[in-house]
Amino acid sequence: MNPRGLRILWAIALGLAFTLSIHAVVRGGYIGPDYPTHLSRLIQWPKVFDFAATNPPIYYLLGHGLFVLIGPTNSFPITLSILQVAINLVALSYFFQYTQPRFGSALIHSALCLFLIFLPVRLIHAATLGADSMTVPLFVLLLFVLNKVLLDETLPLRNAALLGLALGAGVWVKYSFMVLIPTLLVLFFFLWTRRRWKFERFLAICILSLALPFALSIYSFWASTQAHGYNTEKHWLQKGVPPDMTYRDLLSVKANDLRLFRAPEYFKREILRPHQHSYLGLSHVGVFTDPMNLFQDLSVPQNIGRILIPDQKTRRPWKTPVMQASMSLGLIWTASALVGTAWLLFCALRGLVKGRLEREHVTVLLGIAYFLLMFLPIPFVHGGALFGYWTPRLILPGLLSFFLAAFLFIDKKIPRKSERIGQAVLLLVGIQCAIEGVMLI
Repeated sequence: MNPRGLRILWAIALGLAFTLSIHAVVRGGYIGPDYPTHLSRLIQWPKVFDFAATNPPIYYLLGHGLFVLIGPTNSFPITLSILQVAINLVALSYFFQYTQPRFGSALIHSALCLFLIFLPVRLIHAATLGADSMTVPLFVLLLFVLNKVLLDETLPLRNAALLGLALGAGVWVKYSFMVLIPTLLVLFFFLWTRRRWKFERFLAICILSLALPFALSIYSFWASTQAHGYNTEKHWLQKGVPPDMTYRDLLSVKANDLRLFRAPEYFKREILRPHQHSYLGLSHVGVFTDPMNLFQDLSVPQNIGRILIPDQKTRRPWKTPVMQASMSLGLIWTASALVGTAWLLFCALRGLVKGRLEREHVTVLLGIAYFLLMFLPIPFVHGGALFGYWTPRLILPGLLSFFLAAFLFIDKKIPRKSERIGQAVLLLVGIQCAIEGVMLI
């Protein structure tokens, strides 16, 4: 397939995803988890810089500017949601360009592109209001800027400063980006030793790229402590209270996970019981279905002055079997992601030690770091299962890297004596995307 044909395929898929998202948004698809909290911070200026809340201020600051322009009408959340969808699709198109040179098969890379465009968890949470909608665009931005730092020898300090601004913006959009500060420090350390950077250059790059996000992180924790906020106090289990998700739940697979293939609805509480399901099983249902019914039908009229929550959305009965089909076929991609991520992580660590990092290595190292920050503390938070700390919307950058690893593994490790393998993968992805489109329409 020639480059022009690829771009046409991407454009058609991106256009279809944009149309599907708008269709969902106008019927309430912007109403997601904690919607009343997000909306109140967006429209009330005193709450924009509320460091007692779970998320930092930049998303709400920019959203508040849009609110001032539009006013207190229902057009505001709809417009903001459509802007989020557009920004995410533009970011995806750049991610496709970023990863394209690393694939030998254009068909398998095209399959990855289609897969990510219509991935339900990405599609849904690009539209719902909240800072999670901006994690993929910021992650892609960081990949591009970091790539310049690693490869462009002419302006290393300017590129490092740009990286610092991008990571600082990330930290103040979603606190999860804090984990990339130590990750980048380790990465720079190995590059300093292996590429024989001068110490002055290593020190300058570290300061320019990490000082601002580090300062914003320290200030945020201090402000949260002063306000007795969620991140420093309210998220965490009190002494003596047992967790409702343990490391056994996180690291094992359970027989009860088979029940998840019924595509249960989140707010009917069946999947929220302590120790009933594994993290992997819950994540799988969250990635390949719409468990919260966020893109389904809102049963009450939309009104910006009314309390609206996902519980008020209903799923048409015929959509449950479609979601079950999406989960079943999705087993191929989850298994491929597990194998591919282990393989790519090994390659990345080997490349890091040798000072030879490719684009996919950087992507998987940053993605895994982001994932681990959300994954490892779950046994120590209050209501890990009940309040959905397992939901994959919290690890969208990680998912981007995991599925990149899955398709790269197929591309590199499965023999390609003909185009039949690529055609088969593209066909399976096409079926998966068609199922997901019907499920979310």
